[in-house]
Amino acid sequence: MKNKIALVTGGTSGIGLEIAKQLLATGAKIVVNYAHNEKQADIARTELGDCMFVCADISDESAVKNMFNQIKQKYGKLDYLVNNAGTNTDAFIRDFEAAEFQRVVNVNLVGKFLCTKYAIPLLSNGASIVNISSNLGVRPCAESSAYNAAAAGIINFTKSTTLELAGTGIRVNTVSPGFTPTPLSLSGWTTSEIEQKKLSNPMRRNATTTDIANTVLFLLSDKAAFINGQNILVNGGSVMN
Repeated sequence: MKNKIALVTGGTSGIGLEIAKQLLATGAKIVVNYAHNEKQADIARTELGDCMFVCADISDESAVKNMFNQIKQKYGKLDYLVNNAGTNTDAFIRDFEAAEFQRVVNVNLVGKFLCTKYAIPLLSNGASIVNISSNLGVRPCAESSAYNAAAAGIINFTKSTTLELAGTGIRVNTVSPGFTPTPLSLSGWTTSEIEQKKLSNPMRRNATTTDIANTVLFLLSDKAAFINGQNILVNGGSVMN
């Protein structure tokens, strides 16, 4: 992966930050996207060092278009796209504000469409896209209808993209993590609930950001050259929520 150009959206914390770290360790050149948290971006700059950071709300088409113009101006191409950025709001359907439901879907699903749309002209034979979805895309839970719906949509969007890019040599896959403690996921769970999820997992632990990043890097690499259009569940064998 040396000298490959990679964009990681939502790359300043959690799973995205770990993916960026692992890509950097291979010698890739990383573009780290973030939406608004400058404090977290500064922390990531310290951890990652010499990377290109771009502040852009991926649900905003003009911001996404500008981000890819910056990448084109600096590197002229893109080899890897990791559509990782996401958000969530927990609420029962009867209480969900329509605008908030739409915001979650816009960031989690529409944002991946926009980044893919504007990445395609920079990608070529051998390039790879990995979309980060969730275990909840195939096994939904209550009180997260927007997140569940977006996660399921991501999985099918990956398959659609795979079909459209057939013959270009560009592969597209989904990684769907099980429960992975990150700043985003921890906000919706109590300590006892997190412990219960760990005990209910066949491997008696929750996923780590390293588990997810390892899978993403494999799918990006030439070692996964014949894996295309797939949804890889990284959940320790869990068959329940």
